Amino acid sequence: MKEIVHITEAFGGGVLSMLTQLSNRAAAAGVGVTILHSIRQETPNNFAKLFHPAVKLTYVSMFREVSVKNDLSSLRNLVRKLKECDPSVIHLHSSKAGVLGRAAARIAAPRARVFYSPHGLAFLRRDVSPVKQFAYLSFERIAARLGGTIVACSDSELSEIETKMHARRARMIENGVNVPEIPPRIDRSASDIVVGMSGRAMFQKNHEAFVKLATELHDASVRFLWIGGNVSELPAGTPNGAVSCSGWVTRDRALELTSGLDIYVQTSRWEGMPVALIEAQVAGIPAVVTDVVGNRDVVQHGVTGFVASSVDEMAKYLALLRDDPTLRTRMGAEARASASKRFSMDAIFRQWLSMYELDAVRQARAPLDANAKADEIAYETSSDSQF
Repeated sequence: MKEIVHITEAFGGGVLSMLTQLSNRAAAAGVGVTILHSIRQETPNNFAKLFHPAVKLTYVSMFREVSVKNDLSSLRNLVRKLKECDPSVIHLHSSKAGVLGRAAARIAAPRARVFYSPHGLAFLRRDVSPVKQFAYLSFERIAARLGGTIVACSDSELSEIETKMHARRARMIENGVNVPEIPPRIDRSASDIVVGMSGRAMFQKNHEAFVKLATELHDASVRFLWIGGNVSELPAGTPNGAVSCSGWVTRDRALELTSGLDIYVQTSRWEGMPVALIEAQVAGIPAVVTDVVGNRDVVQHGVTGFVASSVDEMAKYLALLRDDPTLRTRMGAEARASASKRFSMDAIFRQWLSMYELDAVRQARAPLDANAKADEIAYETSSDSQF
């Protein structure tokens, strides 16, 4: 590989976490890496410090919502930048980059190998109307016909891609974390139980449900901590003292606060595969999560935590863990042992590097004619479960 170009509009949160891991490791291995990115509200001010010095960061204006004028401008800029980079591999992150990036690659770098990581499928959003959901699904189906391989980050996401998007080339590589940098759960002598979640105040994360759980279950022995939230963002009517808020914190501070939890909660309405949840499991914290794409793939129900179908069911599982310290300890130990191996970025990066290089070798051998391409698609579809 002479050059990998990553493209993302969603430059923050879990996408940024995965980008830093993939690009830094590739750069350290001597591979050329360029990131074409926009800026979001959640993008940290010091984002450049997160990357290896050899990683080239280039701003390209992109917008989350659909706009013909803005999207055409973004497409032109992406085409120009890709021609300058002349990449052998293009890796697209999140839905807007997935559409614009595949179109730009088709124009500017037709011989490059293209991979698209949705990091949470836009048509699963619950903050938009059914009409918009169908529009997002339609965009994904059209973009899929432009070529490239769609790489899901969970089995549930892969199932959605295969059944609804009718993707011709789809595989699965789970999200990962740098295990050594995740502090393990702190064994505290205090008698109180700390239940926590991590994330911003947004419809997707459903912090209102977390507050509801706190309202029902908090007492002198149970504290609820919202890592990343502010008191001003709590729903009206939240009882005083029901939830403590850390405010915005750095990732290192978020990990430190997470290590002080006894139970982790993920109330999301939809996900891809949440990195914060993975980090909590690696830290050795049992989790209670909603039964949505991503959450259900991380937590092993009854082993490393519980997957619940409703807020009321989440409350029951939280009460069970609150009242049974032996169960908390056993599930926490299972979570740390399992997640540390399964979500190790060392193994995840090797899978990505192997796929980048394998596809590069395929391309170098010879351009495939239409019949050969059809055969390759059929083969890869039948062997997706190996990844």
